[in-house]
Amino acid sequence: MVESIWFVIVLILLAIVSVALILMIVLHKDLQGTGRETRTQYLTPNYTESAGFRLTAYPDNELVILQRIWLIEESIAALDYSIVPGRYMTLFIAKRGKMRFPDNYYSDAFESVEQYDIGGLTVTQSQKAGRRAAVYWVRGDFEYLIYSEEPEMNMMNGLAYYFVNNTRAES
Repeated sequence: MVESIWFVIVLILLAIVSVALILMIVLHKDLQGTGRETRTQYLTPNYTESAGFRLTAYPDNELVILQRIWLIEESIAALDYSIVPGRYMTLFIAKRGKMRFPDNYYSDAFESVEQYDIGGLTVTQSQKAGRRAAVYWVRGDFEYLIYSEEPEMNMMNGLAYYFVNNTRAES
């Protein structure tokens, strides 16, 4: 009889410890997940006071239409574009070593990765057919990335030349 009481007490204690452990794991995941990135919208791409740089050149015309200008986590410029006809992409610029790729960007998500030269710069283009595409390059002290979730066929090939040749940042 005494042994069965101890057995029940041990089972109850194990259940309490198990529940506490599960709650700790769930709460720890929730705490990590609430770390939202901060985005501040700007009227012009001049982040000199907050990030220490500004854009001196960036695409904006009747086919590549600049929609919004952001600063993410006080270090990464993000320019949202509408690409005629009806596609969207974002241009990211950050000082070397500060670039953080979008959450849905991961290297094994692409079927093809190729490197080529544009105006003396090595450009890396990653693409998954009919889905996301990214073009990354480095110029001087800055890293650049154009990224689109659903680009038109060959859209990024043409835009890569245009953006690499027409985007500049300076400290």
